[in-house]
Amino acid sequence: MKVTAQWIAEQCGVSRGTVDRVVNGRPNVAPEVRERVQKIISEYGYKTPSQRQAARAGHGAFRIGVILPSWDAFFIRRMREGIRVAVHNRGLNDVNVLVEELKNRSHRAYFEAIGRMEERGIDGLIVTAPDTVAMSEEIDRLVAIGIPVVTCDSDVRQSRRLYHIGQNMVKSGRIAAGLLAPYVEGQDVLVVTGNREFTAHGLRVRGFLDRLHEIFDDNVNVNVIESVEQYELTYDGVLQQVRQNPRLRGIYMANESVRGCMDALERAKPNRRIHVVCHDLTPHARQYLEDGRLDFIVDQDFSAQTTRAIEVLAHTLRTGESPRQSIEYIHTSIITRELL
Repeated sequence: MKVTAQWIAEQCGVSRGTVDRVVNGRPNVAPEVRERVQKIISEYGYKTPSQRQAARAGHGAFRIGVILPSWDAFFIRRMREGIRVAVHNRGLNDVNVLVEELKNRSHRAYFEAIGRMEERGIDGLIVTAPDTVAMSEEIDRLVAIGIPVVTCDSDVRQSRRLYHIGQNMVKSGRIAAGLLAPYVEGQDVLVVTGNREFTAHGLRVRGFLDRLHEIFDDNVNVNVIESVEQYELTYDGVLQQVRQNPRLRGIYMANESVRGCMDALERAKPNRRIHVVCHDLTPHARQYLEDGRLDFIVDQDFSAQTTRAIEVLAHTLRTGESPRQSIEYIHTSIITRELL
């Protein structure tokens, strides 16, 4: 819990201005009110932003840890670009950003990275992590010891994280369904997702399925397979579906392994057009779109959301103020061949 002047005012039944007068030793406060407010201030260790800045003087810059997931190099480059923008172009001279890039997606890898960040003395953490009970408990542990956490791209919804910045995943899934719908009425659709422990993947699929059934009611059949972001699993799953299902007319790639899907279609050589919608303008996806093999890309700006995550966390560390909202969505774009 972040203790703010407004929170103290609510506990004491007074105005925010009264709390400010007590904190700054100003007159025009009844003695019993001053005593009540001062008791809460002392009990919870509240300090004004200027007092925190003064206490911080001589202790160096704030340290923000950023844990980058074990994802394709394209996404990591964009996230690192966002870090550079935040540090060099946004005037965050009082912030040092410490970065760790995971080698795998296990909880152990996350927890060990978090432990190393703690040893380096971080004041706050930004993480893209699976939405699991174990991760939620780890985030809650950090918050309890005074390390606020911002989730980026994929949320950990039941945790006490300070803020989440990312794409509106349900909306992006609904957009994908709307783009694919004109080609698949009365036919079959394949959804390939990564790991639904990551909120991004699960919410995209939910949005896609909800919208598709709104459009067609029961006049479309959908099969969902999980590929854990692996090329081989994506390739094998798509190849099997294309060969075994002559009614398949559309594929929604809710994960990053678009290359596995396209290689499987190339291998299968179906005698009908299978329309494909994917996410993120990666170099591979761009080439497939240019070649006419891919129909649409639903894109997001990984760089911008990483920059924003650092800005929000830095503001909280400086001021002690929580953001006015707990979730922020970045812009979603629809990319067609004509827009390249």
